[in-house]
Amino acid sequence: MKRLWELTNRVFQNDSATGVFLAVNIICWSAAALIMGLIFCIASGASVWMYATSIMCAAIYVGIIFGLFGGIIFLMRNRA
Repeated sequence: MKRLWELTNRVFQNDSATGVFLAVNIICWSAAALIMGLIFCIASGASVWMYATSIMCAAIYVGIIFGLFGGIIFLMRNRA
């Protein structure tokens, strides 16, 4: 997260850097969870199409919990 925060601070101004950081953090966590879910389905032999909605729902929850709340906690610890 620290590298992502440093990158967004270099590219964006301080006012919009926080929002961009949180949005990109959510997207990265959601994409990672989606890819892991797909890999798990393929490795276990389950039908990806049958579990696609469950995988997407889990990926969204992971993005919100770890991406949003984790990002907020990260920003609170590093800005104080």
